[in-house]
Amino acid sequence: MVHPYKEMYLNDAMINLAEAFQTAVYDYKISPNFFMSLFIVSGIAAQFETGNPKYIAGKSGAELTQEIILRTNATELREVDTSFKAPKEDYWTGWVLAYYQWYSAKSFKEIQSIITPEELMAKYTIYHEMDEMKIVDYINSKAENAKVVSRLQMYRKYLGMSQSQLAKEADINLRTLQQYEIGAKDIGKASVTTLESLCKVLKCEVKDLI
Repeated sequence: MVHPYKEMYLNDAMINLAEAFQTAVYDYKISPNFFMSLFIVSGIAAQFETGNPKYIAGKSGAELTQEIILRTNATELREVDTSFKAPKEDYWTGWVLAYYQWYSAKSFKEIQSIITPEELMAKYTIYHEMDEMKIVDYINSKAENAKVVSRLQMYRKYLGMSQSQLAKEADINLRTLQQYEIGAKDIGKASVTTLESLCKVLKCEVKDLI
């Protein structure tokens, strides 16, 4: 896999984005999801994506947060507490996002569409002591599941069917169908009968959905 920048810069990038999230949440009381949006809109996310040393290694996390705020005019700058703060969910979230972006070479905007920072934070208790590849595998599986969800919706919408129409014709519970479409349930674990019924109505094959 081709990474966007050399691995020698990765640890700095992870620490800096982790500290940036920590500063945003702790000092500025900005929600992780909103900060991610500011990070992207400010253009600094693009600097991370290309491995610009000025941003991934040349600035501290607090300095990154302040520049993001200056560029977006999101709030007024304030004095930042530079004393040591034990890494928690917000720090770990920035750490993982930097690692996953480097590993996958996806843009932060793409990553945001797969998993939001707050969704990622909810996985802290389970994953924070594990190797980073464990959370990478989780995010990748979420991305793959999103593709499956999109295919199910694509076939239904191509035929101009509502969810209720499809549920009725395929003889499956409407709530179950909705859960498949939003990814709350894994369609790959649906019964053979359910899959065959869906495919018959959608005029596709089982492999097209899973």
